[in-house]
Amino acid sequence: MTDQPAARTTGTSRLNRFATPVALLAGLLYPLAFAPWAFWPLMPVSIALLWLSLHGATRRQALLRGWLYGLGMFGFGIAWVHVSMHEYGATPMWLAVPMTALFAAFLALFPALLGWLTVRFARHATLSPLLFAGAWVILDALRGWLLTGFPWLYAGYPMIETALMGLAPLGGIWLLTLVTVLTGTALGAALLRQKTAIAAGVLALVGWGTGLVTDPLQFTEPAAEPTRVALPQGNIPQDLRWQLSMREATRDIYAELTARIPPEHLVIWPESALTEFLDDAAEFLLDQGELLAARDSTLITGIPTRERRGFDIHYFNSIAVISGGDGIYHKQKLVPFGEYVPLQSLLRGLIPFFDLPMSSFTQGDPEQPNLLAMYMVVSPFICYEILYPELVAERANDSNVLITVSNDAWFGTSAGPHQHFQMARLRAAETGRWLLRSTNNGITAIVDPRGQVTARLPQFTRDVLLGEFVPMSGQTPYMMLGGWPVWGLALLLCATALVRRKA
Repeated sequence: MTDQPAARTTGTSRLNRFATPVALLAGLLYPLAFAPWAFWPLMPVSIALLWLSLHGATRRQALLRGWLYGLGMFGFGIAWVHVSMHEYGATPMWLAVPMTALFAAFLALFPALLGWLTVRFARHATLSPLLFAGAWVILDALRGWLLTGFPWLYAGYPMIETALMGLAPLGGIWLLTLVTVLTGTALGAALLRQKTAIAAGVLALVGWGTGLVTDPLQFTEPAAEPTRVALPQGNIPQDLRWQLSMREATRDIYAELTARIPPEHLVIWPESALTEFLDDAAEFLLDQGELLAARDSTLITGIPTRERRGFDIHYFNSIAVISGGDGIYHKQKLVPFGEYVPLQSLLRGLIPFFDLPMSSFTQGDPEQPNLLAMYMVVSPFICYEILYPELVAERANDSNVLITVSNDAWFGTSAGPHQHFQMARLRAAETGRWLLRSTNNGITAIVDPRGQVTARLPQFTRDVLLGEFVPMSGQTPYMMLGGWPVWGLALLLCATALVRRKA
């Protein structure tokens, strides 16, 4: 079969002249829908522009336009990656920027494949919005899994402030993303006055209507009385916190912050609050735990740990209950190059970025239990792994509250920490549980089961966030079924489009 255009009408031919730069522009608009800009209407607009750019395209043009869309989307959306490489990884700017660009170029292959598939399986020169939307969701799921996954910037996240939030406990981020993409394709098809807009528009309206109806519903219920929580934010500069000379000062900072906390609080220190191993800091931590226990409080902290297994020592990024409970959790989803180095025998020593502090962690066991704190079962998540929807939903099944500890100081004043926090909020809505987020320099916050922020600290301040949360029990539909129903629906949309193509 020859590489023929998907459409030849005068309108699409005229559109085709500008389609390639339009695809890049659409990709650049995509991140502006996310925090800190948070202009969510740009998301369906961005999707509509990509959809329009594919009309009249050959398969090769569709591949290029999809890739340019992804390059704009990720090149702008994850530009903050170079901050950690340059400012804290001692990588020169001339190398940090191209390495970040290379990463974005790789991620852009997913939208490139989306563009190619949409045009490749067009029916009678008419693009299918159903295939486009279904393939988008399937490729997002693939991106979140392949090579440990990069589940960042899914299209449904900016809709957290809209009526679509009511879909979160039903189908999680996947259902929000599917309806968002259908909305964008319906808009694009309507602008071209194509009949394909009807099917996409009806499905999008059903999604928005379902969100409105289900938003007031509660699938989980309180399991106990409100509990007080305290989240100290040490705000220790990233370029200082790993220095040996800072260890004593770091202890003093967290001891002083903790001393301010009134009695009867669940106290959560952030990721690697102390930059020393648990066994080295055991005496100090036990002292802090005893002081809190005397005030009917519990201490949980993020801290590196190590274990001897045979002749080898394994290092873990961990969360430990110090007093008022029990358990140690080792992080499962490690960040490539930040917490472990793929092909380290070849890469170690090439540039300073491949030798960052604590970049030799071992992956935690997927079967490890949740933590016990006070009278509750706590689901713990460390930094980046709060972005894995299925991981969070599975571990939340037998827990009363979600906690996540993080250190986004790696990304300075960039958009990275804001995007991270926005995406973490959806895990609360998906599971119908409170989310307690403790960080080194922000964004430290308390999020309710609807994903709404009830309290937060400003970034780059040293303070303690005091607040309340309610331990919850029960399951949302998303916790019971995961992403499978939406992935199945996405595949069905693709199949429906392919059947119609052959008709």
